[in-house]
Amino acid sequence: MNEINEIDLRRVDLNLLVVFAALMRERSVRRAASCLYIGPSAVSMALGRLREVFHDELLVRGREAMEPTPRAVELYERLGPLLRSLHEVVLTPPPFDPARAERTIRLACPDDLDAVLLPRLMAVLQRKAPGMKLIVRPSDFRVATELLDTGDADVAMTPTRPMAPRFEGRYRSETLYSDGFLAIFDPKQIPEGAPLGMDRYLAVPHLLVSFTGVLRGAIDDRLAELGKSRTVAAAVARFATLPFLLKRAPMLANVPSLTACRYAKAFRLAVSPLPFDSPRFDLALVWHARFEGDPALRWFCDQLRAVLAAARLAAVDNACAATLKHPTGRL
Repeated sequence: MNEINEIDLRRVDLNLLVVFAALMRERSVRRAASCLYIGPSAVSMALGRLREVFHDELLVRGREAMEPTPRAVELYERLGPLLRSLHEVVLTPPPFDPARAERTIRLACPDDLDAVLLPRLMAVLQRKAPGMKLIVRPSDFRVATELLDTGDADVAMTPTRPMAPRFEGRYRSETLYSDGFLAIFDPKQIPEGAPLGMDRYLAVPHLLVSFTGVLRGAIDDRLAELGKSRTVAAAVARFATLPFLLKRAPMLANVPSLTACRYAKAFRLAVSPLPFDSPRFDLALVWHARFEGDPALRWFCDQLRAVLAAARLAAVDNACAATLKHPTGRL
């Protein structure tokens, strides 16, 4: 295949070929101008330049319409398929068939959502896109954009408040929903049950999820505003550790509402609204701008949204329903 000489092509205004195709089809300067939404004088000037480029009259005035020269007929036969191919490449998005797709999607996701979303999501992928593979990376708002920049993630789910990262022009983001926290505990370890009052809430040792090892979080900031404090007995790096610790000791953990409901159902834990207005955060879907037009990633994100919506609906339908109606614990 011959290499394209860009320098030679620069000498030709490719828009002239579009005008030429319209003239060959319409055989009239006025009608070609109308099709192209430009003035007749612009079409006449373009025809003049075409004649200079190809050293041929190309179209001449006939009795009823403009008539093409043999050179124009030859050019049109060769250029017609090329222009149609160019139109398809530029203006027609590539088709995407999930059933035939062979693609690996890398998802960065907070670990508290793994157990909530992945079973449903994998079932959808195996049913609709069996050739699509999924790689899930742990992530929070501190590293989400770095994973997108390095290509270790194609799309990230990340809390954006508080301490929202400054999404620059190279990212696209969409807020999925706003959430708050519920307290979870083992009712055998803390038999008082829900809802917990402020005194009991503060008397029980707390477990904290801390990716950085800091023994303080948004809950402590809210309590400080109220002139109160809690006792943090331990900090762990992953939400998945919490249920196993709670089953063995009289402690509680403050967990995003959707995850709290999932853990409560799976591990027979109790949930309680916080005895004060819960800190809230937005969960966002973030992807790199270079994937804005990727049909495979767009399809995957559609499935992710649908799975998330189904998970939230199921949370309201399960044993957490009464708790979630509380104004500080609503989804």
